[in-house]
Amino acid sequence: MAIEKYGRIKGLLLAIVQWNGAAIAKPLTARSIIIGGPLVVNDDEVLLRQLMEEYCRLLPPYVVYSEIRPVYDMGSIEESLNKQHFRRVGHYNLMLDIRPNKQRLFDNLHKERQRNIRQAQKAGLRFEEVTSEQGINEIAELIRQTYIRKRVPFADTGIFSYAAESMSHEVRFFAAYKDNTMVAGQVRLCYKKLVYAWYAGSDERYFRLRPNDFLMWNVICWAHDHGYSTFDFGGGGEPGRPYGVRDYKLKYGCKIFDYGRYLNVRRPLTYYLAKSAMKLLGMKK
Repeated sequence: MAIEKYGRIKGLLLAIVQWNGAAIAKPLTARSIIIGGPLVVNDDEVLLRQLMEEYCRLLPPYVVYSEIRPVYDMGSIEESLNKQHFRRVGHYNLMLDIRPNKQRLFDNLHKERQRNIRQAQKAGLRFEEVTSEQGINEIAELIRQTYIRKRVPFADTGIFSYAAESMSHEVRFFAAYKDNTMVAGQVRLCYKKLVYAWYAGSDERYFRLRPNDFLMWNVICWAHDHGYSTFDFGGGGEPGRPYGVRDYKLKYGCKIFDYGRYLNVRRPLTYYLAKSAMKLLGMKK
């Protein structure tokens, strides 16, 4: 969705509607997620209002809530978002400064991460940047299986081949191999000096070889060698609540930033009932 004026884009917003389980579950679990936006020229409040009003108008009626997930501090437009009934809730992002030399980056890892990386190296795992269509499809399947295992909603795997075609310089694919078998894969978005952790997946049959730590470390090294300065590990859960994923990411030497999230609940009763049910069933938003 975009706002155009005098032939130039002045505002931009991209949202994806997702839900847990089969289509029958949409009225209970459907949410619309906006990552990294909305973006408007000079944080113009009028443009932002127009963009958000049109966005809300176009949302399907079964969507329970909308959520903006920032990748930077959006405090400059927070008041404008509040006027559009998007309230801020605390939520962590974890960022790693990858400008120090690689030895220092390795030394800053938690001892467990260091041990796992060495174990993977001894097991003969191999790191590779993937560019072939077959390799990208293999990574997509690993990610799909991982999301099924974790019971997390996942977009169609075609998103990766489309991204590779449409933004070949900004999306990069990486994999870890044991002999000729791909055992872990990652998809990273690269822009200016930032590398963003987009998707990752792995084959649970090879967990004992520590492919995830091996691959993450090698991608960090790749980003360092290619002149990037920041590795964005993504979300770290809500302040004050235990979150194993946050603990895992912190062991790479990340720093915590509370960029928050912005929530607009369209159907409050359904939202709170569904949230309680998902927590009870161990499902993730």
